[in-house]
Amino acid sequence: MKQNFKENLKPLVLIVIVLVLTAITAYPQRKFGGRVVEVVDGKTCVIQFGNRQITAVLQYIEIPEPEQPLYQTVKEHLQKLVLEKQVEFLPRIVMKDRTVGQLMIKGVDVSQQMLRDGAAWYSIPEKSGQDESESLLYQDNETQAKVEKRGVWSIENLKPSWEFRAEQAALQRQKEEEAAKSAAFVREMQSRNKKVVQRRQVAPQTEMWADVGGANQYDQPLGLGGLRAGYNPAMRIGHISTPSIYLDFPNAGFLQKVESRLFYLYKGDKTNIEDSVYVVGFIATSKEYRFAKSNNLTITADAQKFALGKAKRYFRTNGTVFQEMLIYKIPRAQLMKIVAAERITVQIANYKGAISSESLTLINNLLSAS
Repeated sequence: MKQNFKENLKPLVLIVIVLVLTAITAYPQRKFGGRVVEVVDGKTCVIQFGNRQITAVLQYIEIPEPEQPLYQTVKEHLQKLVLEKQVEFLPRIVMKDRTVGQLMIKGVDVSQQMLRDGAAWYSIPEKSGQDESESLLYQDNETQAKVEKRGVWSIENLKPSWEFRAEQAALQRQKEEEAAKSAAFVREMQSRNKKVVQRRQVAPQTEMWADVGGANQYDQPLGLGGLRAGYNPAMRIGHISTPSIYLDFPNAGFLQKVESRLFYLYKGDKTNIEDSVYVVGFIATSKEYRFAKSNNLTITADAQKFALGKAKRYFRTNGTVFQEMLIYKIPRAQLMKIVAAERITVQIANYKGAISSESLTLINNLLSAS
């Protein structure tokens, strides 16, 4: 009995599997009737049929991206065409969260209407597999809108959204690559500097700065606006920097002095710079270490604040004098805003200081030279 039951079950299971596969395959060919209850964007809407909803994407068209002109206009145009209207929808590609297909209103293909109105582009990446006669209709509608300079064709050099997306993706990759190169360059400089700077021994302050800009023999007067410069051919690393600038921290009497310099560091040949970065550094001299736990830097230019975050901190002492070197990377755009301001203050941790007009002149000279 059991054996017969198992044998009888096999054809039944096969029939069920065939029916399921047939239903899945046939679903994209089934036409749905319903009412559009929402327009998501210029080619996507929500259709209510019965007690169910489907997110429908108009086939074979592309619309402007949100960052491009006419995005909202195109959305509003689709709303006028389909919102709260009875439609028919023939699915072509079924996905988890949306379905691509042909949307019809009273026998009119809405995708073709959008093309004719200049509210969309005929999607070149998507049209593979489209029936040839239908493809010709789509092309003809787009061509007429283009000739009449309607919608997307009324704006000169407006790129189709797939080209715009590709460009944005390329720009993002370029930014990420540049950021990675800059970070790698800074890490390389910090790694090279750390071996020297973290020695706990007495040395002239000029040598401590040389740890940032290169060995002493490569740090010489530039002969331009008081700047200094150098290039280490072995390391292929060069710099232009301001001379030492002494800052006044009036409420930090424990500090014997605070010395600052701004560096433009670059890697590569002088005529072919591969990577570059601006670095502002401070050397604080005191009777003990003061910036080990807290050393965030904030520069206020008029009413605008630039928070540069925590420092790369290096230190040394001879037992009686303690020195800390604090290094921060700063974007050129921020430096440009700082030198244009009338009033500039510097705050390291809880201690505030001021930048003199002479210092601003040196920073401006460095920006011009770099």
